[in-house]
Amino acid sequence: MQLLRLLGLAVMVGILGALAVLAFHHLLLALEAVVYGSKQGLVADASHLTPALRAAIPALGGLAAGLVLQYLLGRGKGKSGADYMEAINAGSEVAWRSSLLKSAASAATVVSGGSIGREGSMVQLAALSGGLLGKVLRLSPAEQRFAVACGAAAGLAGAYNTPIAGALFVAEIVLGGISVGSFGPLLLAAAIADSVVRHISHVGPIFAAAPGNLQSLPELLLVVATGIAAGLLGPLLIAALNGAHRSLAALRWPLWLKMALAGLAVGGLSVIRPEVWGNGYSVVNSLLHLPWLWQSVLLILVLKVVATVLTSGSGAVGGVFTPALFVGAALGTLAGSAAQLALPGASMTAFTLAGMSAFLAAVTHAPLTAVVMVSEMTSGYGLVPALVLASLSGYYVSSVLHPGSIYAQSIPQNHPTQNTPSLRL
Repeated sequence: MQLLRLLGLAVMVGILGALAVLAFHHLLLALEAVVYGSKQGLVADASHLTPALRAAIPALGGLAAGLVLQYLLGRGKGKSGADYMEAINAGSEVAWRSSLLKSAASAATVVSGGSIGREGSMVQLAALSGGLLGKVLRLSPAEQRFAVACGAAAGLAGAYNTPIAGALFVAEIVLGGISVGSFGPLLLAAAIADSVVRHISHVGPIFAAAPGNLQSLPELLLVVATGIAAGLLGPLLIAALNGAHRSLAALRWPLWLKMALAGLAVGGLSVIRPEVWGNGYSVVNSLLHLPWLWQSVLLILVLKVVATVLTSGSGAVGGVFTPALFVGAALGTLAGSAAQLALPGASMTAFTLAGMSAFLAAVTHAPLTAVVMVSEMTSGYGLVPALVLASLSGYYVSSVLHPGSIYAQSIPQNHPTQNTPSLRL
Protein backbone atom coordinates (compact mmCIF):
# COMPACT_ATOMS: atom_id res chain seq x y z
CA MET A 1 0.00 0.00 0.00
CA GLN A 2 1.43 3.38 -0.93
CA LEU A 3 2.22 5.75 1.93
CA LEU A 4 -0.33 8.43 1.00
CA ARG A 5 -3.05 5.80 0.62
CA LEU A 6 -2.14 4.32 3.99
CA LEU A 7 -2.22 7.70 5.71
CA GLY A 8 -5.50 8.60 4.02
CA LEU A 9 -7.01 5.36 5.28
CA ALA A 10 -5.76 6.17 8.80
CA VAL A 11 -7.45 9.59 8.69
CA MET A 12 -10.79 8.15 7.59
CA VAL A 13 -10.67 5.34 10.15
CA GLY A 14 -9.71 7.83 12.86
CA ILE A 15 -12.79 9.93 12.17
CA LEU A 16 -15.11 6.92 12.01
CA GLY A 17 -13.57 5.45 15.17
CA ALA A 18 -14.13 8.70 17.06
CA LEU A 19 -17.77 8.80 15.98
CA ALA A 20 -18.23 5.19 17.12
CA VAL A 21 -16.77 6.05 20.54
CA LEU A 22 -18.99 9.12 20.89
CA ALA A 23 -22.10 7.21 19.81
CA PHE A 24 -21.58 4.51 22.44
CA HIS A 25 -20.73 7.08 25.11
CA HIS A 26 -23.91 9.07 24.46
CA LEU A 27 -25.96 5.86 24.38
CA LEU A 28 -24.73 5.08 27.90
CA LEU A 29 -25.52 8.61 29.09
CA ALA A 30 -29.01 8.39 27.63
CA LEU A 31 -29.67 5.02 29.28
CA GLU A 32 -28.33 6.32 32.59
CA ALA A 33 -30.68 9.31 32.39
CA VAL A 34 -33.64 7.03 31.69
CA VAL A 35 -32.84 4.54 34.48
CA TYR A 36 -31.68 6.93 37.21
CA GLY A 37 -33.00 10.31 36.10
CA SER A 38 -29.53 11.86 36.12
CA LYS A 39 -26.14 11.84 34.44
CA GLN A 40 -24.10 12.28 37.62
CA GLY A 41 -22.21 9.02 37.25
CA LEU A 42 -22.88 5.47 38.40
CA VAL A 43 -21.33 5.78 41.86
CA ALA A 44 -23.41 8.89 42.58
CA ASP A 45 -26.49 7.13 41.20
CA ALA A 46 -25.85 4.10 43.41
CA SER A 47 -25.37 6.21 46.52
CA HIS A 48 -28.87 7.67 46.08
CA LEU A 49 -30.58 4.28 45.82
CA THR A 50 -32.02 2.19 48.63
CA PRO A 51 -29.94 -0.88 49.55
CA ALA A 52 -32.51 -3.17 47.93
CA LEU A 53 -32.39 -1.33 44.60
CA ARG A 54 -28.61 -1.07 44.76
CA ALA A 55 -28.47 -4.87 44.99
CA ALA A 56 -31.24 -5.57 42.46
CA ILE A 57 -30.30 -3.30 39.55
CA PRO A 58 -26.96 -5.02 38.69
CA ALA A 59 -28.82 -8.35 38.77
CA LEU A 60 -31.42 -7.06 36.31
CA GLY A 61 -28.65 -5.69 34.09
CA GLY A 62 -26.87 -9.03 34.15
CA LEU A 63 -30.12 -10.78 33.28
CA ALA A 64 -30.73 -8.49 30.30
CA ALA A 65 -27.15 -8.83 29.05
CA GLY A 66 -27.25 -12.60 29.45
CA LEU A 67 -30.47 -12.90 27.47
CA VAL A 68 -28.96 -10.88 24.60
CA LEU A 69 -25.77 -12.93 24.57
CA GLN A 70 -27.45 -16.32 24.87
CA TYR A 71 -30.50 -15.99 22.66
CA LEU A 72 -29.55 -13.31 20.14
CA LEU A 73 -25.81 -13.84 19.82
CA GLY A 74 -25.91 -17.57 20.49
CA ARG A 75 -22.92 -17.56 22.81
CA GLY A 76 -22.09 -21.07 23.83
CA LYS A 77 -23.41 -22.42 20.50
CA GLY A 78 -20.40 -21.57 18.36
CA LYS A 79 -21.88 -18.31 17.06
CA SER A 80 -19.94 -15.69 18.98
CA GLY A 81 -17.85 -14.11 16.23
CA ALA A 82 -14.30 -12.77 16.26
CA ASP A 83 -13.39 -9.67 18.21
CA TYR A 84 -10.90 -7.09 16.98
CA MET A 85 -7.80 -8.75 18.49
CA GLU A 86 -8.59 -12.05 16.80
CA ALA A 87 -9.43 -10.28 13.55
CA ILE A 88 -6.15 -8.35 13.50
CA ASN A 89 -4.00 -11.38 14.24
CA ALA A 90 -5.89 -14.03 12.26
CA GLY A 91 -6.84 -11.80 9.35
CA SER A 92 -10.54 -12.58 9.83
CA GLU A 93 -13.39 -10.10 9.60
CA VAL A 94 -14.86 -8.23 12.55
CA ALA A 95 -18.44 -9.52 12.53
CA TRP A 96 -20.80 -6.53 12.58
CA ARG A 97 -23.78 -8.37 14.06
CA SER A 98 -21.69 -9.92 16.81
CA SER A 99 -20.06 -6.57 17.61
CA LEU A 100 -23.39 -4.76 17.87
CA LEU A 101 -24.98 -7.42 20.05
CA LYS A 102 -21.96 -7.58 22.33
CA SER A 103 -22.06 -3.80 22.63
CA ALA A 104 -25.75 -3.91 23.52
CA ALA A 105 -25.05 -6.50 26.20
CA SER A 106 -22.11 -4.43 27.44
CA ALA A 107 -24.32 -1.34 27.69
CA ALA A 108 -26.82 -3.27 29.84
CA THR A 109 -24.06 -4.44 32.18
CA VAL A 110 -22.32 -1.07 32.41
CA VAL A 111 -25.45 1.05 32.99
CA SER A 112 -26.71 -1.33 35.66
CA GLY A 113 -23.51 -0.94 37.68
CA GLY A 114 -21.55 -4.01 36.61
CA SER A 115 -17.89 -3.72 37.56
CA ILE A 116 -16.54 -3.58 34.05
CA GLY A 117 -15.36 -0.93 31.63
CA ARG A 118 -17.22 0.66 28.74
CA GLU A 119 -14.00 1.01 26.73
CA GLY A 120 -13.91 -2.56 25.44
CA SER A 121 -17.04 -1.98 23.39
CA MET A 122 -15.85 1.45 22.30
CA VAL A 123 -12.68 -0.07 20.86
CA GLN A 124 -14.62 -2.97 19.34
CA LEU A 125 -17.02 -0.60 17.56
CA ALA A 126 -14.18 1.62 16.35
CA ALA A 127 -12.35 -1.44 15.02
CA LEU A 128 -15.59 -2.56 13.36
CA SER A 129 -15.82 0.82 11.61
CA GLY A 130 -12.34 0.28 10.22
CA GLY A 131 -13.24 -3.17 8.99
CA LEU A 132 -16.45 -1.98 7.34
CA LEU A 133 -14.60 0.87 5.64
CA GLY A 134 -12.10 -1.64 4.32
CA LYS A 135 -14.91 -3.71 2.81
CA VAL A 136 -16.58 -0.68 1.25
CA LEU A 137 -13.27 0.38 -0.32
CA ARG A 138 -12.61 -3.22 -1.38
CA LEU A 139 -9.19 -3.29 0.23
CA SER A 140 -7.02 -6.38 0.19
CA PRO A 141 -7.15 -8.69 3.24
CA ALA A 142 -3.88 -7.23 4.54
CA GLU A 143 -5.17 -3.69 4.11
CA GLN A 144 -8.47 -4.55 5.81
CA ARG A 145 -6.54 -6.05 8.70
CA PHE A 146 -4.58 -2.84 9.06
CA ALA A 147 -7.78 -0.77 8.87
CA VAL A 148 -9.12 -2.76 11.83
CA ALA A 149 -5.87 -2.09 13.72
CA CYS A 150 -6.18 1.65 13.01
CA GLY A 151 -9.77 1.49 14.23
CA ALA A 152 -8.70 -0.14 17.48
CA ALA A 153 -6.04 2.54 18.03
CA ALA A 154 -8.60 5.24 17.29
CA GLY A 155 -11.10 3.68 19.70
CA LEU A 156 -8.65 3.53 22.58
CA ALA A 157 -7.44 7.08 21.91
CA GLY A 158 -11.00 8.38 21.75
CA ALA A 159 -12.08 6.53 24.89
CA TYR A 160 -9.19 7.70 27.07
CA ASN A 161 -8.01 10.84 25.18
CA THR A 162 -4.58 9.22 24.86
CA PRO A 163 -3.48 9.24 21.19
CA ILE A 164 0.09 8.02 21.70
CA ALA A 165 -0.93 5.30 24.14
CA GLY A 166 -3.75 4.22 21.81
CA ALA A 167 -1.29 3.58 19.02
CA LEU A 168 1.21 1.95 21.38
CA PHE A 169 -1.45 -0.40 22.76
CA VAL A 170 -2.23 -1.80 19.33
CA ALA A 171 1.41 -1.96 18.28
CA GLU A 172 2.83 -3.35 21.53
CA ILE A 173 0.02 -5.67 22.65
CA VAL A 174 -2.12 -6.57 19.64
CA LEU A 175 0.46 -6.57 16.83
CA GLY A 176 3.22 -7.76 19.15
CA GLY A 177 5.87 -5.19 18.23
CA ILE A 178 6.52 -1.67 17.02
CA SER A 179 7.67 -0.99 13.46
CA VAL A 180 8.17 2.44 11.95
CA GLY A 181 6.06 1.58 8.92
CA SER A 182 2.97 0.59 10.90
CA PHE A 183 3.25 2.86 13.92
CA GLY A 184 2.96 6.12 11.97
CA PRO A 185 -0.50 5.41 10.51
CA LEU A 186 -1.68 3.94 13.83
CA LEU A 187 -0.59 7.13 15.58
CA LEU A 188 -2.28 9.28 12.93
CA ALA A 189 -5.58 7.41 13.30
CA ALA A 190 -5.35 7.71 17.08
CA ALA A 191 -4.52 11.42 16.95
CA ILE A 192 -7.39 12.15 14.56
CA ALA A 193 -9.83 10.25 16.79
CA ASP A 194 -8.63 12.05 19.90
CA SER A 195 -8.96 15.43 18.18
CA VAL A 196 -12.50 14.69 16.96
CA VAL A 197 -13.63 13.51 20.41
CA ARG A 198 -12.08 16.54 22.14
CA HIS A 199 -13.62 18.92 19.59
CA ILE A 200 -17.13 17.49 19.92
CA SER A 201 -17.14 16.73 23.66
CA HIS A 202 -14.86 19.56 24.84
CA VAL A 203 -13.01 17.21 27.17
CA GLY A 204 -9.47 17.37 28.51
CA PRO A 205 -7.30 14.77 30.27
CA ILE A 206 -9.70 12.42 32.01
CA PHE A 207 -7.66 12.26 35.23
CA ALA A 208 -6.11 15.75 35.20
CA ALA A 209 -4.02 16.09 38.35
CA ALA A 210 -1.07 17.96 39.84
CA PRO A 211 1.18 14.96 40.49
CA GLY A 212 4.09 16.65 42.25
CA ASN A 213 7.51 15.02 42.06
CA LEU A 214 9.21 11.82 43.12
CA GLN A 215 12.89 12.52 42.71
CA SER A 216 14.83 11.74 45.88
CA LEU A 217 16.51 8.37 46.28
CA PRO A 218 14.23 7.28 49.18
CA GLU A 219 11.15 8.24 47.15
CA LEU A 220 12.35 6.35 44.09
CA LEU A 221 13.12 3.27 46.19
CA LEU A 222 9.56 3.38 47.50
CA VAL A 223 8.32 3.72 43.91
CA VAL A 224 10.21 0.54 43.01
CA ALA A 225 8.66 -1.17 46.04
CA THR A 226 5.22 -0.06 44.79
CA GLY A 227 6.04 -1.57 41.40
CA ILE A 228 7.10 -4.83 42.99
CA ALA A 229 3.84 -4.97 44.97
CA ALA A 230 1.92 -4.38 41.72
CA GLY A 231 3.95 -7.13 40.06
CA LEU A 232 2.95 -9.53 42.82
CA LEU A 233 -0.74 -8.60 42.72
CA GLY A 234 -1.10 -8.45 38.93
CA PRO A 235 -0.75 -12.21 38.37
CA LEU A 236 -3.25 -12.80 41.17
CA LEU A 237 -5.86 -10.73 39.35
CA ILE A 238 -5.12 -12.49 36.04
CA ALA A 239 -5.40 -15.90 37.72
CA ALA A 240 -8.62 -14.89 39.48
CA LEU A 241 -10.21 -13.66 36.24
CA ASN A 242 -9.19 -16.76 34.29
CA GLY A 243 -10.25 -19.04 37.16
CA ALA A 244 -13.64 -17.37 37.40
CA HIS A 245 -14.15 -17.74 33.64
CA ARG A 246 -13.32 -21.44 33.78
CA SER A 247 -15.34 -22.18 36.91
CA LEU A 248 -18.47 -20.34 35.83
CA ALA A 249 -18.23 -21.71 32.28
CA ALA A 250 -18.19 -25.23 33.72
CA LEU A 251 -21.53 -24.67 35.45
CA ARG A 252 -24.37 -26.05 33.34
CA TRP A 253 -26.58 -23.10 34.01
CA PRO A 254 -28.04 -20.74 31.42
CA LEU A 255 -25.77 -17.80 30.73
CA TRP A 256 -28.48 -15.32 31.73
CA LEU A 257 -28.80 -16.98 35.14
CA LYS A 258 -25.06 -16.88 35.78
CA MET A 259 -24.85 -13.23 34.79
CA ALA A 260 -27.91 -12.31 36.87
CA LEU A 261 -26.50 -14.04 39.96
CA ALA A 262 -23.11 -12.39 39.44
CA GLY A 263 -24.90 -9.05 39.15
CA LEU A 264 -26.78 -9.75 42.37
CA ALA A 265 -23.48 -10.52 44.14
CA VAL A 266 -21.97 -7.28 42.83
CA GLY A 267 -25.08 -5.43 43.98
CA GLY A 268 -24.66 -6.95 47.42
CA LEU A 269 -21.07 -5.71 47.56
CA SER A 270 -22.22 -2.25 46.51
CA VAL A 271 -24.51 -2.11 49.53
CA ILE A 272 -21.31 -2.02 51.58
CA ARG A 273 -19.65 0.61 49.36
CA PRO A 274 -21.32 2.21 46.31
CA GLU A 275 -17.86 2.73 44.76
CA VAL A 276 -18.09 -0.89 43.59
CA TRP A 277 -20.43 0.20 40.77
CA GLY A 278 -19.11 0.94 37.30
CA ASN A 279 -15.63 1.10 35.82
CA GLY A 280 -14.14 3.28 38.56
CA TYR A 281 -13.51 6.61 36.80
CA SER A 282 -15.05 8.75 39.53
CA VAL A 283 -13.27 6.88 42.32
CA VAL A 284 -9.87 7.21 40.64
CA ASN A 285 -10.50 10.94 40.25
CA SER A 286 -11.41 11.12 43.92
CA LEU A 287 -8.24 9.27 44.94
CA LEU A 288 -6.20 11.75 42.90
CA HIS A 289 -7.82 14.87 44.33
CA LEU A 290 -9.23 14.13 47.78
CA PRO A 291 -7.78 12.70 51.00
CA TRP A 292 -8.84 9.15 51.88
CA LEU A 293 -8.42 7.04 54.98
CA TRP A 294 -6.24 4.07 54.14
CA GLN A 295 -8.79 1.72 55.70
CA SER A 296 -11.44 2.92 53.24
CA VAL A 297 -9.07 2.57 50.30
CA LEU A 298 -8.19 -0.98 51.30
CA LEU A 299 -11.86 -1.90 51.65
CA ILE A 300 -12.90 -0.60 48.24
CA LEU A 301 -9.82 -2.21 46.68
CA VAL A 302 -10.84 -5.66 47.94
CA LEU A 303 -14.51 -5.16 47.05
CA LYS A 304 -13.67 -3.84 43.58
CA VAL A 305 -11.41 -6.78 42.75
CA VAL A 306 -14.10 -9.27 43.82
CA ALA A 307 -16.78 -7.39 41.88
CA THR A 308 -14.64 -7.24 38.74
CA VAL A 309 -13.81 -10.94 38.92
CA LEU A 310 -17.50 -11.81 39.35
CA THR A 311 -18.69 -9.53 36.55
CA SER A 312 -16.05 -10.55 34.03
CA GLY A 313 -16.08 -14.21 35.05
CA SER A 314 -19.83 -14.49 34.57
CA GLY A 315 -19.38 -13.84 30.84
CA ALA A 316 -20.14 -10.12 30.78
CA VAL A 317 -18.84 -8.21 27.78
CA GLY A 318 -16.70 -5.22 28.65
CA GLY A 319 -13.26 -4.07 29.59
CA VAL A 320 -11.09 -4.69 32.63
CA PHE A 321 -8.60 -2.03 31.54
CA THR A 322 -10.21 0.76 33.58
CA PRO A 323 -10.89 -1.48 36.60
CA ALA A 324 -7.16 -2.33 36.46
CA LEU A 325 -6.41 1.40 36.63
CA PHE A 326 -8.73 1.54 39.65
CA VAL A 327 -6.84 -1.26 41.39
CA GLY A 328 -3.52 0.40 40.60
CA ALA A 329 -4.73 3.78 41.89
CA ALA A 330 -5.89 2.22 45.16
CA LEU A 331 -2.61 0.31 45.50
CA GLY A 332 -0.61 3.47 44.82
CA THR A 333 -2.67 5.46 47.34
CA LEU A 334 -1.98 2.83 50.00
CA ALA A 335 1.72 2.98 49.10
CA GLY A 336 1.59 6.78 49.36
CA SER A 337 0.01 6.54 52.81
CA ALA A 338 2.83 4.29 53.94
CA ALA A 339 5.45 6.49 52.27
CA GLN A 340 4.22 9.59 54.09
CA LEU A 341 4.98 7.93 57.41
CA ALA A 342 8.66 7.81 56.48
CA LEU A 343 8.72 10.83 54.14
CA PRO A 344 6.10 13.34 55.31
CA GLY A 345 6.57 15.54 52.24
CA ALA A 346 6.00 12.76 49.69
CA SER A 347 3.27 13.43 47.10
CA MET A 348 0.27 11.15 47.60
CA THR A 349 -0.98 11.91 44.07
CA ALA A 350 2.37 10.92 42.58
CA PHE A 351 2.26 7.55 44.31
CA THR A 352 -1.33 7.03 43.14
CA LEU A 353 -0.20 7.56 39.54
CA ALA A 354 2.84 5.33 40.02
CA GLY A 355 0.54 2.58 41.26
CA MET A 356 -1.71 2.97 38.22
CA SER A 357 1.22 2.70 35.82
CA ALA A 358 2.83 -0.20 37.68
CA PHE A 359 -0.33 -2.30 37.91
CA LEU A 360 -1.29 -1.62 34.31
CA ALA A 361 2.17 -2.80 33.22
CA ALA A 362 1.85 -5.85 35.46
CA VAL A 363 -1.40 -7.08 33.94
CA THR A 364 -0.85 -6.04 30.30
CA HIS A 365 2.90 -6.79 30.12
CA ALA A 366 3.24 -3.54 28.18
CA PRO A 367 5.28 -1.14 30.36
CA LEU A 368 5.77 1.45 27.62
CA THR A 369 2.03 1.69 26.99
CA ALA A 370 1.43 1.96 30.75
CA VAL A 371 3.88 4.85 31.21
CA VAL A 372 2.59 6.82 28.23
CA MET A 373 -1.07 6.18 29.02
CA VAL A 374 -0.88 7.38 32.62
CA SER A 375 1.13 10.41 31.52
CA GLU A 376 -1.41 11.34 28.84
CA MET A 377 -4.46 10.69 31.03
CA THR A 378 -3.17 12.97 33.79
CA SER A 379 -0.80 15.41 32.04
CA GLY A 380 1.77 14.13 34.54
CA TYR A 381 4.73 14.16 32.16
CA GLY A 382 7.12 15.39 34.83
CA LEU A 383 6.59 12.11 36.64
CA VAL A 384 7.80 9.94 33.73
CA PRO A 385 11.09 8.77 35.35
CA ALA A 386 9.21 7.52 38.42
CA LEU A 387 6.52 5.94 36.23
CA VAL A 388 9.19 4.10 34.26
CA LEU A 389 10.69 2.65 37.45
CA ALA A 390 7.26 1.61 38.74
CA SER A 391 6.14 0.10 35.42
CA LEU A 392 9.31 -1.84 34.76
CA SER A 393 9.31 -3.20 38.32
CA GLY A 394 5.70 -4.28 37.98
CA TYR A 395 6.26 -5.77 34.53
CA TYR A 396 9.38 -7.80 35.34
CA VAL A 397 8.01 -9.24 38.57
CA SER A 398 4.67 -10.10 36.97
CA SER A 399 6.19 -11.65 33.84
CA VAL A 400 8.35 -13.94 35.97
CA LEU A 401 5.39 -15.09 38.06
CA HIS A 402 2.87 -15.30 35.19
CA PRO A 403 4.25 -15.30 31.61
CA GLY A 404 0.85 -14.58 30.04
CA SER A 405 -0.78 -11.16 30.23
CA ILE A 406 -4.44 -10.41 30.77
CA TYR A 407 -4.86 -10.66 26.96
CA ALA A 408 -3.24 -14.10 26.62
CA GLN A 409 -6.35 -15.92 25.38
CA SER A 410 -7.30 -13.36 22.73
CA ILE A 411 -3.93 -13.44 21.00
CA PRO A 412 -2.86 -16.58 19.10
CA GLN A 413 -0.20 -18.68 20.78
CA ASN A 414 2.34 -17.98 18.03
CA HIS A 415 1.92 -14.25 18.58
CA PRO A 416 5.20 -12.61 19.59
CA THR A 417 3.80 -11.41 22.91
CA GLN A 418 1.94 -14.67 23.62
CA ASN A 419 -0.63 -12.56 24.81
CA THR A 420 -6.42 -12.73 26.41
CA PRO A 421 -10.32 -12.81 26.24
CA SER A 422 -12.99 -11.26 24.18
CA LEU A 423 -13.25 -7.50 24.69
CA ARG A 424 -11.01 -7.53 27.75
CA LEU A 425 -9.76 -4.04 27.13
